[in-house]
Amino acid sequence: MKQLLALTALLLIIGVAAFLYRNAIERPGIVPEETACTAEAKICPDGRAVGRAGPACEFAPCPFPNVEAPEAGIAFVIPEGYSADENAYGADSSLVAAFVKPSLAGEPPHSIAIRRYPIPADGTAEDVILANTRYQPADMPAEDMGRFEQVIISGKTFRATVIERFEAQVQSAYYLVRAGDVLRFEVTERDVADWTEPALAVEELPEHAAFLRMLGTLQAAP
Repeated sequence: MKQLLALTALLLIIGVAAFLYRNAIERPGIVPEETACTAEAKICPDGRAVGRAGPACEFAPCPFPNVEAPEAGIAFVIPEGYSADENAYGADSSLVAAFVKPSLAGEPPHSIAIRRYPIPADGTAEDVILANTRYQPADMPAEDMGRFEQVIISGKTFRATVIERFEAQVQSAYYLVRAGDVLRFEVTERDVADWTEPALAVEELPEHAAFLRMLGTLQAAP
């Protein structure tokens, strides 16, 4: 009798298992419900729009030549011919982004760099600008704002100065003051044949002009 009951229980278990297995095979799998993202769009610096996508419905990154630096709260269009300078990053913690473009000689290249300096609680934006400006090739510190020009580009006010004019090289820096920090945008242009000319219009140099167009695309958090 006991053996009969045991056999009956075993057959019952086998039957239930077979039913469950067949049911799992024949029924289609459960497809996770997809997240429906909102249809809003983010406008990239070059005017293109990207939407939200993925499980977290985050905005897709803007395609190159748009460049985004979320840690600094900025985005812009890098000028044609420039690429990221992977060798620029090191001990300089202020560096946000760096780009290079081959010059006529190839080396050294034209370059664009962006740096970020916090404004200390007991300091001012002008203090920060002066502390981070040294005129070359003599490595002279900036003593006051007398050599800085106010430049308005696409509604943003920059304080600009020429850092160096030496041996066919011209370097300029443009500072943008925000609530808690100062951004420094700098361009170094090579192959400047008339760099000794006192009346040289630096802003009309090819790479400098492209750099100014880049600043015109700048999206920056306040």
